Amino acid sequence: MLGRLLATGARPGPLRLGTRAFAPAVVHKDPNLLSGAERGALERIGEDAELQGLSRSSAASVVRGEPPEGAVVVRSHNGPAPHAGSNFPVQAYAAHPHNFTPLRPVAHGFSALDRAVRDTAWESRFDLLERRIQPTYCGECRGTPRRELQDGMVAGIRVRPVQNPYAKLTRAQKYRLNTWPSRNWTAWTPHRCNVRGSRRRYRVPEDINPYRDELGEWHPPRVSGRYKADIEKQFYMNSLPWVWQNDYYLGKQHFMDREPRGPKRWYKREFRRAQVAEALRRADTMVEEYKKERREKKRLSWVEQVVLEFCGEQASLPYVRERRIPKM
Repeated sequence: MLGRLLATGARPGPLRLGTRAFAPAVVHKDPNLLSGAERGALERIGEDAELQGLSRSSAASVVRGEPPEGAVVVRSHNGPAPHAGSNFPVQAYAAHPHNFTPLRPVAHGFSALDRAVRDTAWESRFDLLERRIQPTYCGECRGTPRRELQDGMVAGIRVRPVQNPYAKLTRAQKYRLNTWPSRNWTAWTPHRCNVRGSRRRYRVPEDINPYRDELGEWHPPRVSGRYKADIEKQFYMNSLPWVWQNDYYLGKQHFMDREPRGPKRWYKREFRRAQVAEALRRADTMVEEYKKERREKKRLSWVEQVVLEFCGEQASLPYVRERRIPKM
């Protein structure tokens, strides 16, 4: 049989277990399995179909590389790593510099910068911690003017602290990056952090808050304020907000939203005018209350005092008024 196969030019297939002769192995191709060229061709066809469905101005902006109006910018590097085992979706927002998804749109009369400096997060702290961006360090090209790092910037103003990759590292800084476990960005995690040059790892946030022992006694945090600030700095260097701040979800009032203050005589005069207007509105009620207060404040007459002395307080209660002196 082998000679017959060689004579016909057919190649003998691999020997299968349980068969007595050579038989060619048949591989059935999965119809849903596409090659790289087929997948790329289908993607290009889909992009062309989407481009044809857009208007002429939107299509021209897409061809030029500009996002159409109202487009959503997807930053894939803000999503969790594939090996992290997280199903949290990739962050998507309309060109927002913060590392969280804002809820409110840009109101009329406000710019994107006005919203960025006032926005607060609403997602879970643990979801925000999955959007870590590992710090990188690089050198600048000599002789080429560098544009300022655009991460966390809106209209030329930085609204979020970011790590500068073009920083010129000194010898002391290089030593810390190479030696300190707290600066080992490859193995860094926001849930267990080192502090400065220490080898001990602390749980976050359990070790930065006061804790109670089994007897119910409260104890100060295991991490002092100095090393807590170092952990906060590590969060900022990894493009993460300090989510363990007590008022993180409350936010702070922007200084431009405060009530305008002028000389003291201005708002004292306005406060006095408001008091007078409120008093005039309830003038009749205040006059009646004043008359009643003056009447109850009067001293007891001679007859009332005699009745009170001879009959006692309990028997003379229906006949003698009770004197009330207002508290000053």
